[in-house]
Formats: sequence, C-alpha cells, structure tokens
Amino acid sequence: MDSEERTLQVKARRTRRAGEGGATTRLPDVPEASATASACRREAEEYAQQAMVSSARAHDRAALLLEEMATVHPEEAELHLQSAARHRRWADNDRKLARQHAPHDDKPDAPNQGR
Repeated sequence: MDSEERTLQVKARRTRRAGEGGATTRLPDVPEASATASACRREAEEYAQQAMVSSARAHDRAALLLEEMATVHPEEAELHLQSAARHRRWADNDRKLARQHAPHDDKPDAPNQGR
C-alpha cells in the first residue's frame, strides 16, 4: 500500500467518525466559503502585483547591463542603448500595471484604487 492510498483511508475514517456523532465538522485549514472567494481574489491580486514589480526590476537590470555593454563596445553602443531604452519603457509599463492592479480592500468606504 502506497502513501497516497494510506492517506485516503485515514481521511475516510475521520469523515466517517465525524459523521457517526451526528455533528458536522469542518476541517480547520479550510476557511468559510465567503471568506475563501475574497481571500483567493486578494491573493491573486497580490501575486499579480508582485509579478509585475519583479518584471519591472528585471527590465531595469537588463537596461543597466545594456548600458554598460554600450560603454564597453562603442561599435555597438547605439544598438545597446536602443535596447536599454526599450527595457526602460517595459519597466515603466510594468510598474504602471502593478500600481493599477494593486490589491484593494473590499470595504465599501475604502477608496477605489484606479478602478
């Protein structure tokens, strides 16, 4: 018997024992349904914002590297600087998206952050 089968049997026993007493039990690690939807939405918003911030930082690092390459290789400097400018624009766009899609409170009196 592998560990997955053993886990399923233990879970089944717990469910059966909880049902025998006539009382319904809720697993401690599962939040209420209404809290779950808002918590999942907030978590997704936070993840999206962090991804955009991370992307902006990566574009900034790439632009710095390209600018350094432009000083080291003067024969290709113009191309490196053009690429660096593109990365700077992409970084600015990612930061804008991160601000635009920042997590917001679900409270009715909270300001609507750009939505």
